[in-house]
This record gives sequence, structure tokens and C-alpha cells, in this order.
Amino acid sequence: MNPAIPVCLEVGREYRPKAEYSLRMLLRPLGLGPIFKPRSELHGKGIYYGRNPSGIPPAVTVLPFASRSEDFFQNFIPLSLASVTWKIHAGCKFPILFSSKAGDDLVASTFYWLSGWQESTSTVRDSHGRFPHKKSLQAILDVTEIPVVDCYRKVLQGNLAAAGIPAQSKTWSGKKWAFCPTIDVDYLRHWRPGMIFREKVQYFLLNARDVSVTERWRRLFQFMQSYFTPGDAFQIALQNMHRLIQRCGKATIFLKTAAHGPNDVYYRLDQKFLQNILRDLQADNFEIGLHPSYHAHTHPGYLRSERIQLTNLIGMSPVSVRQHFLRYTPGITPQLQADAGFLIDSSLGFSECAGFRNGTCMPFLKFDCARNETMDIWEMPLILMDGALFNRQNYGAEEAIRKSIELLKTCQEFGGVGVALWHNVLGEKMDYPGWGKHFETVLQWCNEQGAYIGALQDALNSWRGHPI
Repeated sequence: MNPAIPVCLEVGREYRPKAEYSLRMLLRPLGLGPIFKPRSELHGKGIYYGRNPSGIPPAVTVLPFASRSEDFFQNFIPLSLASVTWKIHAGCKFPILFSSKAGDDLVASTFYWLSGWQESTSTVRDSHGRFPHKKSLQAILDVTEIPVVDCYRKVLQGNLAAAGIPAQSKTWSGKKWAFCPTIDVDYLRHWRPGMIFREKVQYFLLNARDVSVTERWRRLFQFMQSYFTPGDAFQIALQNMHRLIQRCGKATIFLKTAAHGPNDVYYRLDQKFLQNILRDLQADNFEIGLHPSYHAHTHPGYLRSERIQLTNLIGMSPVSVRQHFLRYTPGITPQLQADAGFLIDSSLGFSECAGFRNGTCMPFLKFDCARNETMDIWEMPLILMDGALFNRQNYGAEEAIRKSIELLKTCQEFGGVGVALWHNVLGEKMDYPGWGKHFETVLQWCNEQGAYIGALQDALNSWRGHPI
């Protein structure tokens, strides 16, 4: 149990659930649990947040309240960039979204980021129905690589310390920070008919005018070399990734159990390779999660049935989920996940780049903006993904490694968790050059830095201090 700290909120009825949520999420990583009390019961050390701080006992920490934040969240008023202020604390510069004459409103600003408010109130989407990074406030303010909520928490921790309220940052089985390697298994076999068509027909016939003779012969040689090499590159990669991770910790492996469109590749669940790798993974206590089909993020029937199929396959009910293509519709996807029985999601990372989509490297509960209530499903925020680094940001191996380690150093600094996503396609060096080196180097660095390396469920349980 987290030590209790009395908190008095004097805010409007509609805003109160948001304020309670923000304070819980700010205080939990500091090992503190708020107990909400009326002003009359706020006698000793505690926290006050509200409209009328006059008369509050001097021992109580008063958090500045910006009255316009209530209007903003209730009336969906557009956020004015002119009202954003900047603060420097502990060497980090970060934006405050709401402020007043009394100071920075950390509570309202926290809610904006953690709740995904900008995504819930925007209709802008990319071709896959995802909220685009380029339209995000992170991109506009250039803070994608800054965990702004965790910066707010540092400020709050200092204020509490000044008031004589001890705050002990939570650890991960005694370690300061955590790293969760995860693998999305989109494909279990490399040389499928579609791949052969691409290599033998597309490059040598359809694209003949666009591809040089040298390049065509190079790819033909690589194709023949790969095609006739014993074993399948994707399957060998999954085995090797399991072996390398097992040396220093555990991981979460996300499997697909259905295909409902051209963006899904079906693989048989009764095939011998899958049965064998599952036996080995479960013997080493790796977590198996669901990687739903492309349309499942808004389709309750798909999500439920796919979870049942995975349950039958692994002999237990999976608690973790990551949506395919990171497709995520606020107000729909998290509710479907919760209704299906999931307790942990790790879909909230930007598909175009690495960084902090919700401004944090800490686990946090999701908030249903439409229902104005906290949900019972945890988010383990996704910080980096191989496809984003190599395909969208167009990094080479060395640059991808450098950027990944920079972000993981930030997670280490704040005592958070760095969740990384790799795909077992990295075993095919012709199409994914440098991906394997990125995986091995980042994993080794985290191990050398003393991170707790574990599966999503295990990491969350160690941080919370008890099982979900």
C-alpha cells in the first residue's frame, strides 16, 4: 500500500474526476496515495488544489489552480499556444499548459497529456486511422522526447519535500528503472507466396525500368542466398531474440490469432514451429500477449474472439495487448480492451517516431474522457519501435541506436520504464539492414545499465508492489 496523503479538492463537479485522476497518477510513482478529504479535515500535512486556498493551514502544500482549465475541459475550448509557459527545473525545460497568477497548474496540465485529450478531441487521422504525430502538441512544441508529466512530478516532489512530506520513488524489484523488450510477431514465415512475388516478379519485371541492372542482380543473388539457406529467417530470428533476452531477463511476445483484411497475414496456430517456440517461451516465463487483427481496435467481436483463441493456445488468459499498426481510437479501443478482459495495453507510442506520446515513461491508468472516469486498464507507454526508427525516421543502424539510448537514458533518469518494440523480421538482413544490430546493442546497453528487464506484466507488478 502507498502511504496515504490527505488531499482537499475544491473544484467543479465535472472537473473533479479529472483532478483526482491527475493527482493519483502524479503521486503514485512517488509512493504516495491520495485520500480525498473536505477542507474541514485538512489539519496537518497534505495537499490543497482548488479555487479558494485562503485559510488553508500553512503545513498544507497548495497547488496552483488555473480556473480556465475547468472551462477548457468542460467546453472543449481550443488550447491557446500563447498561454503555454515554459519552466526550467533540474536542468530540463518543459511546457506548462495551464497557469494562473498563483503559478503553474500541474494538475490540469498532467491531465491533458495522460488522458490523451488532444487525440480525443481531434478528428485528424492518417491513412490507418491513427492520430498523426505531426499534428500533436508534442510536435508543435518540440517536446516529443521530453516526458513532460514526469518533469511536473519532479516539481511536485520538490514542493512536497519542502513541506516535510517524504516521497520515495517506486522501484522495479529494487532496481531504479526498467526496460521491457517486446516483440510483435506479424509474420511467422518469411518466404510466403507474396514475398516470392515481390522478390522475383516485382523487382525483375514490374520495376525493371526503375531498378538498375546492378541492383537487380544484387537482389537476385541475395534472394537466392536467403531462399536456399536452411531454416526460415523470421523463425530463426524469433528463436535468437528469445535466447538473447533470456540471458538477462524476460519479454512480452505479442501473437496474432486471426486475419481480417489485407493488412493481416494469417499464420496457423497449430503449426509445429509455433507450438515449439511457445513451449520454450513459457518455460522461461516469457509473457504471451495478443496482437489483434487490423480492424479489431473498433470491433468488439474480433477482439473478444481473438483473445479466446490465444487463451486456448497458451492455456491461460492473456492480460496484455498491443493493437496491430498501433491503431487506436480513443473512447472505443480502450473500452473494448477492458471489456475483453485485458489489464495492460502497450499501443500508445507514435507510429512515425520514437518518443513520449503521453508525456511519460511511467505506467498510468487510462482515462475515459467521454465517460469522465478512470479506467481499470494500465498503459505501459511505448517509447521506441524499430519500424518507426528505420522506416519513418529513416535512421541507419548507428543513428537508431544513438536515438534509442538517448531516450532510454531519459527513462533511467526519471526511474521509469522504457518499452521497446521489435519485430522478428529483423532476421532478414536484405530487407531490414541494421535492425538486428539495433536490437542486440540496445538490449546489451540496458543490461549493462542495471535495468530491471522484464515482461510488461511482471514489470508492472514489481512497480505496483502487488499483482494486477
